[in-house]
Amino acid sequence: MAITAKCAHPACECQVEKGGPHGKYCSEHCKEKGQTTELRCECRHPACQ
Repeated sequence: MAITAKCAHPACECQVEKGGPHGKYCSEHCKEKGQTTELRCECRHPACQ
């Protein structure tokens, strides 16, 4: 079983596997937004739709 944590982007609800391709983020979108405040995450993963 992989170790997971919540995506580091505040508006995102996705889980990220440790050592994933985007680091502590679930996608390139979340990585670019970083700690920017958004009302709704736009990463397009099922957890955020």
